[in-house]
Amino acid sequence: MRAVAPHRREELELKMTPMIDVVFLLLIFFLWTSSFQPPEFDLPGSLASQPEAGMSARGKDQPPAEMFDEIVIEVRGTEVEAPQLSLNGQAVADLAALTEQLETIAALGVQPPVIIDPDDETPVGAAIRVYDVARGVGLERVLFAAKRQAGG
Repeated sequence: MRAVAPHRREELELKMTPMIDVVFLLLIFFLWTSSFQPPEFDLPGSLASQPEAGMSARGKDQPPAEMFDEIVIEVRGTEVEAPQLSLNGQAVADLAALTEQLETIAALGVQPPVIIDPDDETPVGAAIRVYDVARGVGLERVLFAAKRQAGG
């Protein structure tokens, strides 16, 4: 019978070169696929909240800048009737009144995003006029609200 030879303990050698290659390939992959541009502004789930009771202490002439996280202008109307406007849920008489309110906000030195939300029946020209008013008073980030199509 053969005698069992004692196991030789050989030192396990770990090759680091392939591991370093894989790490560098992963690094290159993540750098290549990452985006260094700011993400597109997402529409929030809820509209800006109403002013709190603490606003009366500051006065009605100087609303705090944090109230203007975003400005939502809803445009409702058809080809026949004049468009009805609302600014953050409050009705606005016409484009001149909207211009005054937007000038007041722009004069505060804040640049909140302005989201124009036209109704399905609203003519494109009415929404473009509201866009022109917002850009004309000096607001830079004017966006249109997008609606997702049903079934697609």
